[in-house]
Amino acid sequence: MMGCGGGVTGSAGSGGESGAGGTPGSGGAQASGGTSGKGGAQASGGVQASGGVQASGGTSGKGGAQASGGVQASGGVQASGGVQASGGTRPSGGTQGAGGAAGGGGVPATGGTSAAGGAGGSSTTTSNRDAGQGNDVPIGGGDAADAPVEARKQSPRPDASQDSCGKWALTEGVCCAQYCSDDDKSESCDNCGGPGAAKCQVVNAKACTSGQWPEVHEVTDGEDWHYSRSTHFGTAPTGACAFGLYGLCSSAVKLANTTLQGQCDTFCKNYPDLCKDPSGVTFRGNFTAPQGNYYTQFWSSLPGDLDNYLSCGECFEIERTQDDGTELTSGGSGYTPPIVMTVADSCPCSANSKWCCGSGRDHCGEVKGVFKYGCQLPPSPPDPPLDHDPLPNESMHFDLDDIAMARLQTGDPNGTITDGVIPTKYKRVPCPVTGNIYVWLRSQGNEYYFALTVVNVAGLGAAARVQAQMPSGDWVELKRNDSYTLSRPQERYGTWATPQGAGPFALPITLRIYDGSGRYVDAKDVIKAFAPSDSSLTENWFIDTGVQF
Repeated sequence: MMGCGGGVTGSAGSGGESGAGGTPGSGGAQASGGTSGKGGAQASGGVQASGGVQASGGTSGKGGAQASGGVQASGGVQASGGVQASGGTRPSGGTQGAGGAAGGGGVPATGGTSAAGGAGGSSTTTSNRDAGQGNDVPIGGGDAADAPVEARKQSPRPDASQDSCGKWALTEGVCCAQYCSDDDKSESCDNCGGPGAAKCQVVNAKACTSGQWPEVHEVTDGEDWHYSRSTHFGTAPTGACAFGLYGLCSSAVKLANTTLQGQCDTFCKNYPDLCKDPSGVTFRGNFTAPQGNYYTQFWSSLPGDLDNYLSCGECFEIERTQDDGTELTSGGSGYTPPIVMTVADSCPCSANSKWCCGSGRDHCGEVKGVFKYGCQLPPSPPDPPLDHDPLPNESMHFDLDDIAMARLQTGDPNGTITDGVIPTKYKRVPCPVTGNIYVWLRSQGNEYYFALTVVNVAGLGAAARVQAQMPSGDWVELKRNDSYTLSRPQERYGTWATPQGAGPFALPITLRIYDGSGRYVDAKDVIKAFAPSDSSLTENWFIDTGVQF
């Protein structure tokens, strides 16, 4: 199976690798370095996080399951530089996901509560979910903890044309995979009569749309392990999240591609914190593209009515296992140390629809008889019924970059990849980043329009909202780039931009960055110019905000 990004096709486990490195979307900016794979998957498109009314408090799970209470601050912890943080957040007694799995209650939030020092910015970390309220209002605190908040539901998807789906099927307003029911390795219905034929199976729409996963307001070191199979896609500057060289470049890795390594050398010289591994953790250079309905999500607690949360920046620990799911013994044959990886892309349906946007059980058939675990439950593999909806408590598919895959197969980031699919187990972890939050400011900004990407967020990892301050002191909600096809939500692009009609802003500009818990940090006067003084950095200008969660 041909993958995106120049990955090596594997031999074991069948199925080879799927592609990432950017997914197709109509119009908009193209993801840096995105390379096309099977089906010509190219990163473009964009993301719109429309204004909307924000709901405070509760956390919704699949099917509207609501978390109790909200999240309570654990009390003031003094941040470095004398800035008062909110002391972190606690789970609301467990966020209820589909299948009844509840989060652990009462465990302090990770990501810290101190604002790291550094260039310029000051930090106010708060658990306030509405920037218009005072900074001393915790999530779910006070009366909010006593009354559950009804979760908003995602708006119905607008009508779409089959033409927007290519060889995919249009089902319930989204483009979803279809393939031959009698051929586990098929990626379309071309060889079984075409779309609509008796043997042409269309994946349940829930596999291809947002709104299936519960909100996560806290991540601890004690999250549950899940079992899966992982593929790989190559090594290129990362795609749909619009992270550019962030996540790929590492001071501990020398890439075989000398041109790309030269770019990383310059990047790491200018931004050493963004290339440095935390103590005892293999992290930089490892990035991943999860399945489409996890990459793009809907959170009722955030502004916007469709596809308003991207998992870009979240972190997962992953390790290779034996085929039956048991752990490999340290020092034994086949053992490699676990790694931590960052979500930096969306697994592209058009490159490999079954693995990236299948129902989650379809690829289990492709490797039936090889891996004995990791397929979705209930019921047990190998034969889940076709009408069983994919659920968030089931295993997730991760497409890995070649650095991560080589480390899991050989322990060496430049090792030889021999298997296209490997058995793995994974869990979400607090992001162990070094240094402060950075913003990648795009070129050609001005007082009426500018665009940026937020990277290197500690703890929860993903920026859930970004605001910019006007000269009046008012805050303007930035929006995801909106140039994407609504019937293909898994292709939203990760940049944030000022909305149409906003401005004029006045330099220097203060940014307010929220994580998924509702806490925020203020990066005061962080944008001091719309272009760097060193013109060689124009296309890769990452600004140290001076703050961190």
